[in-house]
Amino acid sequence: MTFDVTHVAALGVLVALALVVTVIDIRSLIIPDGINVAIFVTGLAASLLLDVVDLRSALAASALAAALLALVQVLFRASRGYDGLGWGDVKFVAAAATWTGLEGFAPALLAASVSALLCVLGMQAVAGSFDRHRRIPFGPFLALGTTAVAGFQLLASEPAAETLDTWLMSLVSGWA
Repeated sequence: MTFDVTHVAALGVLVALALVVTVIDIRSLIIPDGINVAIFVTGLAASLLLDVVDLRSALAASALAAALLALVQVLFRASRGYDGLGWGDVKFVAAAATWTGLEGFAPALLAASVSALLCVLGMQAVAGSFDRHRRIPFGPFLALGTTAVAGFQLLASEPAAETLDTWLMSLVSGWA
């Protein structure tokens, strides 16, 4: 299997930006706007130049992600009286969705949520208990989910939905 060097380079850019998000969020529980802008701009550039995620899909995913996660943030704060999701996380998901498009937004968010849940369960198992009000950086998990899905799409040179369909069909035909 060969990979397009421009797709690998684009993935390298995303991985580098995701690592910056991860380190900063772990250290300070913030995701700077400048990093989110860089992720947004490079995601749009990738959609224009690489023909993996359609530009309309990238923009629609960004808008949907921003609206959905802003709603979650506002409703959580209204019901609990404190933030369960930071605004940097909301902006990160909106920016990162340009890399995944509509096809990859939900799988990326699912991967982020499941990996965060597994981490919390692991922390609880090790410590014997877990403080529900402890602040946990969600950026590293969002970065992981985004990088996994966008990387999958970039290396396969097609949107996640098409790649998954191809993979499932080959799996099913292998059983027949």
